[in-house]
Amino acid sequence: MEIQTMSRRLKIVGVVNLIFGAICALAALPALNMPAMMFADLVIWPIGAGVDGTSPVARLMLAIAGGVIAGLGAIWFAASGKPCEEAPMAVRKMLTAGALTWFVIDSTGSLLAAAPLNVLGNAGYLLLLLWPVWGVTSAKQLAA
Repeated sequence: MEIQTMSRRLKIVGVVNLIFGAICALAALPALNMPAMMFADLVIWPIGAGVDGTSPVARLMLAIAGGVIAGLGAIWFAASGKPCEEAPMAVRKMLTAGALTWFVIDSTGSLLAAAPLNVLGNAGYLLLLLWPVWGVTSAKQLAA
């Protein structure tokens, strides 16, 4: 993989996370929470179990989660370009550590919250987060 490819993928993942984060944060407004509530209904069984995102706590958690996800997107986007060119292995290590930390904590929390199906979604999301650096094992490989 070339550095330009890695950088382009970092930007794509960054933008996807920024958009997804904004959707989550906007779900704090009950009039805009339908996509988030449909997702919650799918991962918290049984379907139709009365998932309600209108409580102040749920709305706060949506806003916080959306902000964190958008922040991840900003980090991935900021890691593209010059940082990726100057220290591709450091970028890879930093983003991989962050993604794996998120995965373990979020998946553990999902299991504790009786939402085991979210772990499957997390696995797919982890693949998206790691896609830009997938297979990069050395700076020489990127330069080739």
